[in-house]
Amino acid sequence: MALFECNFHSTVLELSQSVTVIIPQDIKENEKVKALYLLHGYIGNHTDWVRYTSLERYVQSHRIAVIMPAVNNSYYTDMVSGLNYFTYVTEELPKLISSTFPVSTKKEDQYVCGLSMGGYGALKIALTYPERYHKAASLSGAVDLEHIRELASQNKRLDFFLATFGKQTTKHTKNDLSELIKQAKAKKVVIPDLYIACGTEDFLFQDNQKFISFLKEGNVKFTYEESKGDHNWEFWDFYIRKVLHWMFKA
Repeated sequence: MALFECNFHSTVLELSQSVTVIIPQDIKENEKVKALYLLHGYIGNHTDWVRYTSLERYVQSHRIAVIMPAVNNSYYTDMVSGLNYFTYVTEELPKLISSTFPVSTKKEDQYVCGLSMGGYGALKIALTYPERYHKAASLSGAVDLEHIRELASQNKRLDFFLATFGKQTTKHTKNDLSELIKQAKAKKVVIPDLYIACGTEDFLFQDNQKFISFLKEGNVKFTYEESKGDHNWEFWDFYIRKVLHWMFKA
């Protein structure tokens, strides 16, 4: 595998941006590989997955490109008072990647996964554009933004949350995962296959349990796994291997 750290100018963000890419180094002529967008969590960046897991070793048995962007603490969202990170990740970045690396842009070759804030981001991206993504996975995902708002008010992060989502509730908006699923079902579009995992000691465990119940009630196809574990890299390092197997069956 080859590991690249790319630095470039983002027109959407009007910033210099960085993205880490892992890709097979023996790409054949005219070959296009599958693309997995792998998203970091709150306080993280594009280097986290490589620094804290053995990701490069795990993907050696899969002929894929792994794209790891940096979005600061934006929740992969076009912020109310800030930058348009959702547009950056879903529009500008994929165009940059497909024009720079030999990756396929077909729906069946597009995957997205993330942890915590990135778990929310992965689900939001796939559910907003179900026609673009084949599978999406969330590890310890922040699936209930209003609970995150409550937590933010207790740990001095409320100003950051308000800058991202505003003072009004996120329920029944484009940032509400449940609302996105309802809209997809109403339009009768095919929802990407979903994988959800969370540790039983995780502070987001109950939120994930409620989300799973919602998926069951809506007859949405999903795979769910839980085990003893907290909101940490030990859990995510173990489960990213499960995600890779679930996505690519190898």
